[in-house]
Amino acid sequence: MDEAMYLLPRADIETHIMPDGTCLLFDPVSNDGRALNAAGALVWDYCDGTLSVGEIANELATLLPGEPQVRGDALALLEDLAQSGYLAPSEGAPSATKQ
Repeated sequence: MDEAMYLLPRADIETHIMPDGTCLLFDPVSNDGRALNAAGALVWDYCDGTLSVGEIANELATLLPGEPQVRGDALALLEDLAQSGYLAPSEGAPSATKQ
């Protein structure tokens, strides 16, 4: 997956955040569900079109420095969610906000 790509959740995907920080995703079209651990829920939360795939993975690696595999895990999760149709490429990189 291109680490410069920006991803957004499909509009109809239902997101349920659990009290322990994990997340449940439900796709009403395919009637498929996914359970994400706390790190996966953070990855999902970052998919708002403001950070690229690489930036999301780097952010997780910064937040969890004791977990050396987390960057690769984040990239693998993003690719899996994109291939499964939960995430789609955004129209482009976010534009700078004028002040």
